[in-house]
Amino acid sequence: MMSELSASDLEGVLLAARSVSTAREPSEFNHLATEQVARLLPSEVVTFNEIDPATGTLNFISIPSSYPIPPGVEQHLIALADQHPLIDYYIHSSDGSAKKISDFWSQAEFRASALYELVYQPMQVEFQMSITLRTLQSNVVAIVANRSHVDFSERDRTVLNTLRPHLVQAWYSARDHHRLRMLLNSTIGALVESEVGLIVLSDPPQELTAGTLATLYRHFGPPADSSPWPIQVEQWIFNQRSRFSSSDGVTLLSSLRVENGGRRMTLRYLDELGESPGAVLLQEQTSRPTPQDLGSLGLSVREAEVTVFVISGATNASIADAMFISPATVKRHLENVYAKLGVKSRGELAAFVHDVLDRQLL
Repeated sequence: MMSELSASDLEGVLLAARSVSTAREPSEFNHLATEQVARLLPSEVVTFNEIDPATGTLNFISIPSSYPIPPGVEQHLIALADQHPLIDYYIHSSDGSAKKISDFWSQAEFRASALYELVYQPMQVEFQMSITLRTLQSNVVAIVANRSHVDFSERDRTVLNTLRPHLVQAWYSARDHHRLRMLLNSTIGALVESEVGLIVLSDPPQELTAGTLATLYRHFGPPADSSPWPIQVEQWIFNQRSRFSSSDGVTLLSSLRVENGGRRMTLRYLDELGESPGAVLLQEQTSRPTPQDLGSLGLSVREAEVTVFVISGATNASIADAMFISPATVKRHLENVYAKLGVKSRGELAAFVHDVLDRQLL
């Protein structure tokens, strides 16, 4: 059962979400996310880990950076990755929510393991809790908090689970900015090959890929009088620029999307691209995702199936008929989805899912 968070806890989560939302590069996000988790959950050391058991690679940063990591610990962790209960769970589950070693092993079992002897005892770690940012590859990307004396509480778990959807969005956003900058620094041909349309917000707008404005007009209608943009697009661009110029520190931007004939056109605003006044990124893809597309969201198979129906506009009753389950079971699955993704309504769920899937395709 989720623990109730205090007003102070919720304010701390909001401050953390604001901080990580400013990241424009993956490395910047990694540091900010680790720093914010360390602030929210007092620990001896918090690490950001990217581990791929298939290739035997491990990349990590730690807060504090001065925390002593004895020689050989990294190599032992890679070698014993398949024995780590958290790594094993995250690899074989789509659930990226907060888990503790003590969810799987007793303290006696942990201390009797080779993992404890070779990795955690040398680091003076007795208790561990982590969340993951699910990827489409075999690797596990995790933020891990470690303590030496007291295990993590249900309050700590709820804090991490409440923050996690914001971390996921900020992580994808930082990767998007990095990838787009890489594209802009390469050739226009790379943009064409990646099926990404880009319009620089100059006056008049400048297409970096041929036919992009025509595609925009096809989905959103002709330009308004005395403007190169359709009315809906012009208002959206204004709103995105206003968010960047606001003083509240939050820069989690919203996509603009429209669906037509089984296709979805998504626009995303990107600021400070080189010396340009910003740009609009266009991407077109099929409208309806599959349950397999939702693997990065930490949902169970049934929760993913329910989510696909919900974002397609189905009612609980029609979902129950299609899945041969009761409406009460559909409601329970949907409540779990809301809790995992940090959304409160069907509309918020659809917007969140489409936003994450749009980012994964870049």
